[in-house]
Amino acid sequence: MHLIYFDESGNSGNNLADPQQPVFVLGALIVHEGAWQAVEAELESVLNQHLPSPRPIGFEVHAGDLRQGTGAFKGVAVATRVAIRDEWLRLAGKHGLRFIYRAITKSRYGHWMKSTFGQHIVVNPHLAAFPLVAQVANNYLRTLPGNALGIIISDDNREVVDDIERFLKLLRAASGTLRLDRIIEKGFFIDSKKSLLIQLADLCALHARKHEERKIGLAPKSIDDRGIQLLQSLVHRGEESFTDVIQWLQEVQK
Repeated sequence: MHLIYFDESGNSGNNLADPQQPVFVLGALIVHEGAWQAVEAELESVLNQHLPSPRPIGFEVHAGDLRQGTGAFKGVAVATRVAIRDEWLRLAGKHGLRFIYRAITKSRYGHWMKSTFGQHIVVNPHLAAFPLVAQVANNYLRTLPGNALGIIISDDNREVVDDIERFLKLLRAASGTLRLDRIIEKGFFIDSKKSLLIQLADLCALHARKHEERKIGLAPKSIDDRGIQLLQSLVHRGEESFTDVIQWLQEVQK
């Protein structure tokens, strides 16, 4: 069994014209059940080393705060924040975790939305990215020995919970390339504060976004260099049936 942790970066909802966040990324961090406890314990150990308990109630490693020194990391030295990031990403590589993601450039997506659905229908980028990422995750599980199965666990994003539940049900029953035949049960939505693995998925998603923003010409910042480099060893590139997903999205939005 594999636990598949979904999280996003660059979420501005249906606002596709946010100049500060031109790229949306949805990622899935795949963790074998046999590694789960060890990864969780080692992530906690890194935090205890750099930010000893007691930490504030509700503390979480939110990737944006870790990068910028805001929120729970306000006043924490840059060297400490970078060390936490690097050690977490190295742990993911040590345990053979895999990260799958889809990046959406919002301006191009907005133009496609208008040409496909007209002015009055906007589909949250999360919903467009989900079947693409889920399909690659499902196909990755197919390559593993022993009829590998997976359960999806997502951050509790109230904007998309109902639609993701509906999409999962439809995709498990679909025929052809889009069928999620290795994803079992329903999707589980939990508060990210309660899961270090979702927080790790958030860290991966942020650095995937920073990597993709560089591709469209945004000025790079050196603080991201090592995080982007460490992420690359985790990334699994799969084949997406992009045309099939687009057609499917058009059908389910009718």
